Amino acid sequence: MSNTDAPIGVILLAAGKSERFGGDKRLAEIRQPQGTQQPMLLTTLQQIRASGLPLFVVLRPGDQQWGDALDKLCIDWGICPEAAQGMGHSLAFGVHATQHWNGWLIALADMPFIHSQTYRQVADSLKQHAIVRPRLQSQPEQPAHPVAFQRQFACELMACEGDHGARELLRKHCHQLFELLLDDPGIVRDIDQPQDLST
Repeated sequence: MSNTDAPIGVILLAAGKSERFGGDKRLAEIRQPQGTQQPMLLTTLQQIRASGLPLFVVLRPGDQQWGDALDKLCIDWGICPEAAQGMGHSLAFGVHATQHWNGWLIALADMPFIHSQTYRQVADSLKQHAIVRPRLQSQPEQPAHPVAFQRQFACELMACEGDHGARELLRKHCHQLFELLLDDPGIVRDIDQPQDLST
């Protein structure tokens, strides 16, 4: 497969320790449109899969049970040995595992309210721009996700470490950053604490 034919996909970082939440927040129940509830991680996965984009999930050591669940859903995943050292290590692991891709959307497991169409819009924008960061039209000053990078940043992404993810990379290449204005409040809504589920 040539690089031009390679896909743009989503790396879902799901290896955090959930310290501020007080438990494994991936299990936190999210109410669905039809009134049922399901774990947050499954809700986030559902939204990404509906976009039709390739998906790779990064888990932490001890997550074999989640891995088994992902196998049943036919979703690719891997366990990052250094996950406890910070999000940057998980990000680097995910990019290393998907080096055949042409670009990456970096998504977070604790952002289950992002619309599936948003993932597709960011991916489409990445075909024209080196780095894409969504912004909420009504709150453009708010940090938003998922941030996306073209293949040219693969080596730098695989060198990420610590808790800052790709923040330094965004600063370094800010002149190549395209801000994609969207009307999707989910791109600024993450779940850090239990009360965030009811806001």
